[in-house]
Amino acid sequence: MSIETTQPHSSATASQDVVFYVLNSSEPKEREQFLAKLLKTIWKQQRRADVRFADIQEAQRFDLTLWNQSPQSFIHHAFAQEMKAPIQLFGEQIDKKCEDVLINMHPNFADFYPQYQRTIEILDQSEYLIEMGRERWKAYKKANLEPLVHKIGF
Repeated sequence: MSIETTQPHSSATASQDVVFYVLNSSEPKEREQFLAKLLKTIWKQQRRADVRFADIQEAQRFDLTLWNQSPQSFIHHAFAQEMKAPIQLFGEQIDKKCEDVLINMHPNFADFYPQYQRTIEILDQSEYLIEMGRERWKAYKKANLEPLVHKIGF
């Protein structure tokens, strides 16, 4: 699997780098596994990321998932800035933004995306996520952005 997390193209605005990863699966567990791999890549590149989940419970559950991985797979992260870490997990609201990478796991558009250098959307094949992803795609296009699409597993 190839996960592209290169530095964004230089531009006048902070966030003209929007990437959609579309997975060939409808299993939530596979979406989370992809997220963990993506976070590992971001962490290895010494970048920072805020992960926005639909709610706090989802963020807490993923936090436990990361803590239960093998020690070799550890990703330095924290839940809602409880401690300093390059990867921060949040519910719907992100209080203090890292301004580097936003990973939007929330089904709704993150209207604060311009505060980040890169915005990443991860979709699977579930009907709801595809429908909501199309709405977010339209919102980025309306903002004159051209999101990149990476199809994974097709």
